[in-house]
Amino acid sequence: MSIRRILLISYLLISIASALIISVMIYTHLQNILKAETENKLKSQASTIMRQIDMTLFERMENISIWSRLAVMQDIRVQDIDKRIAEFLKDVTQGYDGVYRQIFVVDPNNQLIANNEFKQVNSTQAFHTPSLNAIALKKNIWLQNVDLERNILFFFTRIPNQFQNAELGFLYAGFDWQEIYKLLEIPLPFSSPSAPSYALLLDDKNRIIAASSNIRNQSGWQFYPLKNLNLKNDTTGELIANIGLLEGKEMLMGYARSQGYRTFGHFGWSVLIMQPSDLALASTSQLWQVLSLFLLFTLVLAITASFWMSSKIAKPIIKLADFTRDFMQGKQVTPEVLQTSHEITELSTRFAQMINNLEKSHQNLVRAAKLAVIGEMAASMAHEVRTPLGILRSSVQILQRETQLSEIGKEMTEYIASETQRLNVLITSLLECAKPKEPEFLPHDIHQILSHVCDLVNSKIEEKEIRLEKKFTASRTEIMCDRDQLIQVFLNLIINATQHVLTSGQIKITTSCQNNVMEIQICDDGLGISDLDKEKIFDPFFTRRESGIGLGLTVVQQIIMAHQGKIFVADNPSGGTCFHIILPLKKEAF
Repeated sequence: MSIRRILLISYLLISIASALIISVMIYTHLQNILKAETENKLKSQASTIMRQIDMTLFERMENISIWSRLAVMQDIRVQDIDKRIAEFLKDVTQGYDGVYRQIFVVDPNNQLIANNEFKQVNSTQAFHTPSLNAIALKKNIWLQNVDLERNILFFFTRIPNQFQNAELGFLYAGFDWQEIYKLLEIPLPFSSPSAPSYALLLDDKNRIIAASSNIRNQSGWQFYPLKNLNLKNDTTGELIANIGLLEGKEMLMGYARSQGYRTFGHFGWSVLIMQPSDLALASTSQLWQVLSLFLLFTLVLAITASFWMSSKIAKPIIKLADFTRDFMQGKQVTPEVLQTSHEITELSTRFAQMINNLEKSHQNLVRAAKLAVIGEMAASMAHEVRTPLGILRSSVQILQRETQLSEIGKEMTEYIASETQRLNVLITSLLECAKPKEPEFLPHDIHQILSHVCDLVNSKIEEKEIRLEKKFTASRTEIMCDRDQLIQVFLNLIINATQHVLTSGQIKITTSCQNNVMEIQICDDGLGISDLDKEKIFDPFFTRRESGIGLGLTVVQQIIMAHQGKIFVADNPSGGTCFHIILPLKKEAF
């Protein structure tokens, strides 16, 4: 399988998988947000309804407490002969427009005295034992159990005798329980107004005493006990409604306990509002449709981008493969630096650098072969040439001591002595090139070594009126090195510079250190070196001077490499040549 196809498939899989994961995460997250928001709204609605119920109960208790203290109630003593109490109860019932379905007064023996319907009652009424008690306006108010068959809740209280410390009877007010049902008919959040409502009023035993119409239309809801409500906290939660009323639906809940109102405490009642989960989260289906369109768009975009990206990445790699194949076949090709992505550009740059390094390695092998030849030559010449040279030099020295030697003879002996000396230097250079001395590493101050070398060449510098500028800025100056060998290196480079600099020229020596390496630059403002000569300047026997041997820079390079350093030549920005020497501050730095 080609790399382009692999990249294409990979991009497609990654894009589609990422889009799918993101869509699922968005859908789940928004669903949780909607669920939490629904629960909060249900909680708020439950709290509002519970407060309205508390207010309604307080108002009813406040009404009956006030009415029981009115002067008209004193007519109980005369059995309401003139029907003033009945007339008052009728007006009250009509004034509250159906809030009270029945209001009546009984004497201490539970004999009906008057009611709002003017009915003649001459029998004793039997009333239930009160189930709840509260205080309104500093007066005890009792409640009977809710009559869910007739939808009525009776409040009653004592009627005091204003002339004696006694009771005249009891005032009963039958509150229409339909008013509570109306409060429970509230639209559910995130639903249409026509959606069914699921609201319950529970007593202190968690029995249903009121419900919204959707639940009242079903049988068996009256006083149905709800147990083990699955509340996440005290106000919200979830419920699997397996009570037969809600057909086993999964419900979200909002829950609120009675907090009382003003001077009225509470009866321990609570309101529970529920909403089917599927109804609450119905809007998420539209969200999923949007996400499906997003997935489709992502798929199209991923296919387009995958073709483009795979082509953009694979094309330069194919070019590198073609170049490698041509290079392996021995064709003369130049590596191309591809300007695409950062990584591909870096790869092609490093690849071109690798090819250049291979070329340099080849050159180094050639140089090594030359050095091997020099070594063999030096080994044979050292024995064969030095012995006769020594004899020749000794003979010349004896001749030079002769007093009768003619001027021509003296000139010839000096010529022989200089030539033998030159041959000896050549042989020594060949031996140093072929078998360099192992450096003896000791800590030395590089600035001190450079200053010493400058002192050695000072006479030649003054002779040509050369300006020698020393700019030693390295913060660390001590390195592990062989002092004598580095003196040989710097002496060779500075002498070369003096030979190539014109009269009144300039030589500049600078030092600096960073990243645990020391850099020494020896620059001159001479004629400079051509780019072609720079590639061969460290080769054995390469020289541009007629009297040169061509081994000085070769020896310099070998000494620097033995010190685990680097040396290279570059153009001086102000004209001329600049040799850069990089040495480790510690032996193991490279």
